[in-house]
Amino acid sequence: MTSSNARGTAPTADPGGSQQSAASLREYERAVALYISAGGEETVQRVVTAISRITRGFDVHYRRQFAEQGLTHGEWTVLAALAQEGPDASLTPGRLAEIGAVSPSTMTHRLGRMSERGLLVRSEDAGNRTRVQVALTRTGWELFRDGVIEADAIEARALSVLTAQERTQLAAMLERVMAQVP
Repeated sequence: MTSSNARGTAPTADPGGSQQSAASLREYERAVALYISAGGEETVQRVVTAISRITRGFDVHYRRQFAEQGLTHGEWTVLAALAQEGPDASLTPGRLAEIGAVSPSTMTHRLGRMSERGLLVRSEDAGNRTRVQVALTRTGWELFRDGVIEADAIEARALSVLTAQERTQLAAMLERVMAQVP
């Protein structure tokens, strides 16, 4: 069920009486009102503020999930980057440092910890013996897969207030906006 606040802004899902959800909604409305009073366009501020709040909420969950899996956010970034390359692919530590936006020395330490845990393997590049390649192990892939499945359940629950058609429309609209962001 959706409702609007007294000012006719911010359509919201009925939080089911949850005090935390109601407080979060009031905080969102105050933030939007602040940005509007500073000269922001209302619908733009509603969208951007909502996206920011959703992202923060998911981020809290992801960090808790990473901790339960014994991972840091940076280690998850490595697992995800390697998984995106495919099951038999590898990346160099330098490329992983670029993806993770960290220094090569930071990435070297991160990869060392992950290698000790059996999440990845470092090997000499057959085409260039001075370069190292990094690949996921079966354990690393399984940890990534388990993380995705757990996160998907939380994300699906959050999006369950929308119909399948609404989720498809929302995804398409956000993808169009994403293409415009520098």
